[in-house]
Amino acid sequence: MDQFSGIRAKTRRKRDRDQDRAPARPIGVGLLLVLALFVAAGPAAASGGGHDAAPPPPPAAPAEPPPPVEKPRPPPPPPPVLNGPIAAPAPIPRVHWLADAFTGLALGGYDPVAYFLEGKPVLGRPENELDWGGTTWRFTGPGNLAAFRDSPEVYAPRFAGYCVFAVSQGRPTEGSPLVPLLWHGRLLLFADPLSRVAFLADPDRLIAEAEGRWPALAAELP
Repeated sequence: MDQFSGIRAKTRRKRDRDQDRAPARPIGVGLLLVLALFVAAGPAAASGGGHDAAPPPPPAAPAEPPPPVEKPRPPPPPPPVLNGPIAAPAPIPRVHWLADAFTGLALGGYDPVAYFLEGKPVLGRPENELDWGGTTWRFTGPGNLAAFRDSPEVYAPRFAGYCVFAVSQGRPTEGSPLVPLLWHGRLLLFADPLSRVAFLADPDRLIAEAEGRWPALAAELP
């Protein structure tokens, strides 16, 4: 037994000497990779308590560009400046007063002022003539001529010398200077005495109808 124990002791001492002389084995590559991963994941593992880290939030959508600022529209150009006849206003059509077909005189040469002063037709004189409304008028004297020149619309017959009753019926007919009527301060002419009688039967209604029809009739007169 002592010899056997001695042999075992020698064998143990020899094995220990061999282990001390044997070079250190290199650390395996796998162990190095494990250590590297552990070091890299250390802060995340320590803060996450061993759980997987939350995925990063999705990137924010790009902000939409502001709408373009509309530029104010320039004002329209001014109208062109016209010169010459085209720039002049259109003439207003006027009704030429009835003139005698033979003499070319208004009222056949009778003085329009005399109807108001004498109450009847009186022929004017050639030396007392006045052109107005496209027609030549004659007067008994310079006084009547001056009165007409200052206020022709007062003394000239209404409806350009056409028969008032005919105008009220829509049928303009030439009035006669020998069939007059002073109505509300104006001189009216009639085609004949019968027309004057018909007018006097209802003068207010007929004068209103003549005034209503006259603008359209006057526009169609030659």
